[in-house]
Amino acid sequence: MELMQQKWLFAGAAAFIGALWLFSRRSAPEEKAARRLVRDWRHVDEPADVRDLLGDNLPTILRPALLSGLEEIENLVHRWFRQLEREIRHL
Repeated sequence: MELMQQKWLFAGAAAFIGALWLFSRRSAPEEKAARRLVRDWRHVDEPADVRDLLGDNLPTILRPALLSGLEEIENLVHRWFRQLEREIRHL
């Protein structure tokens, strides 16, 4: 019985490590943009270069945070409308 438990433990550990390896290989666009921003920052000499560099990379980096914020605002508005509907029904 101990041998069977060890096989399942080994198979589970191998599957977990394989999944981590697969997911770690894919870089999200915002990670790539952040790496480009850090890498190219050394070559910035003029204000126009800063504007170009930030204009190319910053929207991609901030996109997940902005989408998360919009989702929270959407949830808040839905909650307000449900609350308002309940108050109207009680009138």
